[in-house]
Amino acid sequence: MNWWLPDRFNNFQIGVGMRMPTFEHVKKFVLILCCLGCMYHSVQAQILVKGIVLDSFNRAALVSVSIENLQTHQGCLSNEKGEFSIEAKLGDALIITHIGYTRKIHILRAGDDLMRLKIYLNIRSSSLKPVIIKRGPTEYQKDSADRASLYKKAFEYEQTKSVFSPVTSVYQKFSKKYKSLRKFQDQIIDNEKQKFIDTRYTPELVSSLTKLQDDELAEFMNAYPMEFDYARVASDLEIKMWVKYNFQDYEKKKKVISSPIIPVKQ
Repeated sequence: MNWWLPDRFNNFQIGVGMRMPTFEHVKKFVLILCCLGCMYHSVQAQILVKGIVLDSFNRAALVSVSIENLQTHQGCLSNEKGEFSIEAKLGDALIITHIGYTRKIHILRAGDDLMRLKIYLNIRSSSLKPVIIKRGPTEYQKDSADRASLYKKAFEYEQTKSVFSPVTSVYQKFSKKYKSLRKFQDQIIDNEKQKFIDTRYTPELVSSLTKLQDDELAEFMNAYPMEFDYARVASDLEIKMWVKYNFQDYEKKKKVISSPIIPVKQ
């Protein structure tokens, strides 16, 4: 009996022409298993996928397209050339969204060029969707209606520009009273826009996505304000991607500022 072999080898009856496995055979077998394991790990490992997003009709590059890995929930936005880079692996699904275009999901496969992946988006149909009427107005809508009623005169004011009343037109243009009224009107409109932005771009949302709190949260939101037009048309997913993208930029800038300055030897 060979003490170094398992019982199943010791009890195995060697037939004519058969040989017991030698140490070299066992070593080769283990080496093959290690190679297969490394190959499997390399296939499953995350790599930096690079690509470009284009309009399917005119092949123009699309800027600020949201790309998210549905497996890792990491995302990015395309740059001014439509280019993007995101960590992913074969089999991962990327969801690509952009205002005015149909959302697309692309699953990474072995045949894809992961260094120059091309994504084509189709323009969203302009057909009207069914309107879903919800019960009662939101808190923002209630407050907005109250403000519209309170500042009705300021909202409805429009400077006279008729050729039939030039004196009135000139008076309203240079009068201190109407200058103040126009300034107040602009302030009301800006305030109304900011109130709407605050319903989409909230501290609670940003904190849940970035884990920032208190002063650091306020610092981030002040450094990355959201435009009214974007808040008005962007979907919930696009707003989340916008926050994540800006947070990545915020983290990079923070690391650069906090990195120690190494003096240069003269």
